[in-house]
Amino acid sequence: MASMQASQQVQQRVPVTEYIAEALRTLPAGSSFSVRVVYTADHPVDSLTPRRLLSHFHAEKTYSRRTLVFVSQGGCLVAGLEAHEFTTLRIEAQGARPPRTCVAVDCCIEKLDSSGELVGRMPVARALVAGYLRSLHRYSVALNVPSVGVHVFARAQPEYLFARSKDNPGKRILGDLDLVKWWQNTLQHALEYGAKPAPDQSKLLSVHPVANCIVPGSTMLESPWFFGKDRPYGAESSLPVEWRWGLPYPLSARAHDCVLQFPDDPITRLLSETHSTAWSVSALLDMLSVSEECGSGHRTAYFLASLPLCPSIGALTGDIADCGIASQGHLSFEDYDKILVALFSQDMDFSSTASAQSSSSRLKDYLDSSFDIPFVDVETAGPATTAGRAQTAKPHEPPVVNDLSTMIRKKRKVVG
Repeated sequence: MASMQASQQVQQRVPVTEYIAEALRTLPAGSSFSVRVVYTADHPVDSLTPRRLLSHFHAEKTYSRRTLVFVSQGGCLVAGLEAHEFTTLRIEAQGARPPRTCVAVDCCIEKLDSSGELVGRMPVARALVAGYLRSLHRYSVALNVPSVGVHVFARAQPEYLFARSKDNPGKRILGDLDLVKWWQNTLQHALEYGAKPAPDQSKLLSVHPVANCIVPGSTMLESPWFFGKDRPYGAESSLPVEWRWGLPYPLSARAHDCVLQFPDDPITRLLSETHSTAWSVSALLDMLSVSEECGSGHRTAYFLASLPLCPSIGALTGDIADCGIASQGHLSFEDYDKILVALFSQDMDFSSTASAQSSSSRLKDYLDSSFDIPFVDVETAGPATTAGRAQTAKPHEPPVVNDLSTMIRKKRKVVG
């Protein structure tokens, strides 16, 4: 529990808001944004491996923190991110050996969305992810963990956070394969940005970020199409990300013993089945490839990355108290859910500029009056870039999506 309190103290001293603001400042100069972050205190939750089997004694406690980030431009919401951060404390004792204490931190980016109201062409969503990943260095100071696991389930949907934004003509909605490629490029940049040294340091981290990707139904032969080398924006990085195909677990390992189960996730739903007890990781991937959410003509992807941490990045330089955000509070899960209800209420509409402005103002007034959650203004100061993203030749044609649903024979109804 002392570790949890230390984590909250660091969170207050170096809020997520400042990390995201720093990332947005790297965008091409001449734009203004506002950043507002809502996050909860740590709450005890179920284990991420609830049916794990161990041959020795162990005690485990898992805490969860929920985070919701809003980016506005000219008073209108333009981008948002929702994430779940899990801290697992585990004590293991085997034979006559002294008990061993382990701490693991895993972050699951659950939702990332744009409203279609961004003025100017710039990668705000990518900068938002990059700043958020860099904020995870606060766990190095609080819990002294060497790395944080970053998890993303990429699934194409027309809207995640902004109601009716799918009808906004300014919103670019990606298809299945394009979204997988976009997430790979985004995580490539975000992990490089998240692991770069602090401004007063010239020495890089000795451990490079490692990222795994698996597209259910695809094979390693198709991986070059997903692992492109194009940079989302900015200068070339001297800290490459090592990309690997597949999950970071042995295929023969029991899935319940190693695969983390996050809320509202296809893997969690499959492993909740009683007949999944003996599944190996390989069997789980086979079931994913023909499942309703990841098969049947759909193309999704799981990204699992290890972000190495550095205490000097977690202890951000500068007097954060002067920014007016040091007292940003920790909400209960109940208050956090109230904000989500307000965000998804029937009167929220981002289908046009006028309705998006009105909805953004309504949410702002609610946050100001009910929770007094401050915002931070950001002026971009990065170098100008050419319009659009540099296109690179793809080594292969996009992989064909196999739809096996037509081959499934349904049982006939018995009449009489």
